Amino acid sequence: MKRQIALLREGETPRKNSVGHADSIEKILWQLSLLSPDPVRYQGRPGLKERVYDFPVNEVLVSPSLFRKFICTSGCTACCQKFTLDYTPHEFVTLVADKTGFEERVVLVNGKQKRMWTNDQNQNPICDFLTVEKPTGGLGCAHWPAPPLSCISAPQIQFIQMRPGKTFVLKKPYGRAWAMTPTPQCQFIQVDNIEEMDLEDALQILDRFQEWARYFGIKTAIPQIKTSIRNTLKTGLVPVTGIPVWKREG
Repeated sequence: MKRQIALLREGETPRKNSVGHADSIEKILWQLSLLSPDPVRYQGRPGLKERVYDFPVNEVLVSPSLFRKFICTSGCTACCQKFTLDYTPHEFVTLVADKTGFEERVVLVNGKQKRMWTNDQNQNPICDFLTVEKPTGGLGCAHWPAPPLSCISAPQIQFIQMRPGKTFVLKKPYGRAWAMTPTPQCQFIQVDNIEEMDLEDALQILDRFQEWARYFGIKTAIPQIKTSIRNTLKTGLVPVTGIPVWKREG
């Protein structure tokens, strides 16, 4: 088995893609800010320049695309890019069995010190944790089914403002996916009724976003998003338009 994994790693395409946020804590805080009426301020460590995410958030909607079926294509490792792998202390204790390679670091969020557990993959050609074989073939994550939130959330759950003030919760392929390596990449299948798909993974990912928001003290619309998804599941109907779940008062 070790020989098989070694051969798979030798055949894996080295990562040359740049990512928007090499620090995945910053990425997730940016995502949370798109669901929050309040600004979010972040410093990767004391002394670094503070980043401020202060997007106008007037309305949050669940997109019909969220109800598409997600398929992790055999042989795909497109979500395993160059960035930090991060867990909150609660996640690290409850989700991470093998804690090898992680170090504790202190970040500042809205002026408050918070401790996180990090493994930095920015200098590695491929992720150190691509060390198991998927049942369907190809490399898989040794931390599955609880990889870092930055890995498991994209592209299954994304928060995007297509116009200022209006945030959509959706599923979508990676931006500039044609330029990314490796391929093939994940698929999204339109379904005719709710019974054809399983939204439990999406709800679990939202639970983890909610844990991050709780830990960093960020107010978000995640509870309303989860309620809307569960209510839609009860109807059995696939929505065709965006579902409003939160609106700024006044």
